[in-house]
Amino acid sequence: MLGLVAATGAVNGCASTWDTITDRDFRKAPFTRTFGTEDPMTVLRTKIDGDARARAMRTLKEPAAHRGTPAEQDEALQILGHAATTNPSPVIRAAAVDALGRFKDARALPLLIAAYHKADGLDDKAKSAAGRDAELVPVAARGVAAPDPFALTGPTGFPPEFVVGVRSRVIAALAKTDKPEAVKFLAQVATGKNQSESDDQKVRVAAVRGLGQMRHKEAVVALAQVLKTDGKRDILLSDTAHEGLVELTGKKLPADGDKWAEVIQAGFVVQPEPSGFRRVLGSITP
Repeated sequence: MLGLVAATGAVNGCASTWDTITDRDFRKAPFTRTFGTEDPMTVLRTKIDGDARARAMRTLKEPAAHRGTPAEQDEALQILGHAATTNPSPVIRAAAVDALGRFKDARALPLLIAAYHKADGLDDKAKSAAGRDAELVPVAARGVAAPDPFALTGPTGFPPEFVVGVRSRVIAALAKTDKPEAVKFLAQVATGKNQSESDDQKVRVAAVRGLGQMRHKEAVVALAQVLKTDGKRDILLSDTAHEGLVELTGKKLPADGDKWAEVIQAGFVVQPEPSGFRRVLGSITP
């Protein structure tokens, strides 16, 4: 049996195999879990195990694009939207976000944006309580006083690195939609104008990279603004914005915010996405 599992791991990868053989369902029915695949929607309807649900979300296909009924489409969106915005596990939230990013349904976009805003893991009640607690702390001591290590309430919210991870996944999913509403949202994050959040630099870089994949004039304008505003103080933001500008416009200008501002003023055309052959050719020739 172990030899059979090892052979399976050579095909599917050691990590996924280990997840499989340590799963409780595998111990109950090893041959079914090794060779059979459960319907993702059935798993999401009937199981509470986090690992199983995350796996189901990673393999879920949009019902409407695969002969599913409208009711199945609505159910899938409801399950994924709830998981992406309220689940206590950032792993499941990320899996739900990835699944929503594969959906062509227009209702997936607002769910992704909601998942971005709620990526801190705090519900509205916790946020309002945190705001009231902050008002009780003297202004001079805010950000200085250490948290009470023996607080009566348990820890709330996700660690910063988890928040950054979920938001970056949301941005990648939004970039794949290539929709004007997604461009507008990513532009707000990239330029630091997303009023409801204080975005990490890594999140802003992810938004800039996402804009470089979206062939809209608004994306070019946002990238030029980032280059002009942050180009001299953040090398990573500058380089990423410059790469996106060259990709979208085809203009081989240096990473100079003023020069790209002149391009915006003079007018420009967004270049069509190059074919795979042209991309390979461009990577091996000057």
